[in-house]
Amino acid sequence: MKNIEFKSELRNIDLARAICYVVNARRMCILLQTDEYLVVPEGRLKRRVERNDETGAAREEWIWYDRDDRTTARSSRWTRLDERQVAVRWPNLERRVARVIVKRRELWRAENIRIHFDAVAGLGTYFELEGIVGIGDDPAETRLKVGTLIDKFRPALGEAVSGSYADL
Repeated sequence: MKNIEFKSELRNIDLARAICYVVNARRMCILLQTDEYLVVPEGRLKRRVERNDETGAAREEWIWYDRDDRTTARSSRWTRLDERQVAVRWPNLERRVARVIVKRRELWRAENIRIHFDAVAGLGTYFELEGIVGIGDDPAETRLKVGTLIDKFRPALGEAVSGSYADL
């Protein structure tokens, strides 16, 4: 899959929530996530354990992704994997966890854009957009939507972040 992503500090979550209503975003749920990052030769690999704080539904998955570390909106390639796929793709993978990130994610959605308000343990509060470029979607159109949302949310945001939470 492909995303157009942006991440920054979130300075005013109440204002950000109000902006969600203005841009017709829907609040989806609260997710409690623990990401364990492992070192791989290319990109990033994390094992995510996630629980929906409202329904109690839980899941575990592996996510591999690759993207440039930039403070502007950037393309990201990613794939969800199961345990067998991880073993096949990286047969000699040392299963030593390099970083653990624990966060509470408030998830909103505006069309094909996921809006995250992340309270990250030990790091602070962050804002993230993931513009999902699905089959048949125009990446340029998704990039434009992400750019428009960045502008709308700008009054609630702090400094842009270039890397992943594990890099912070």
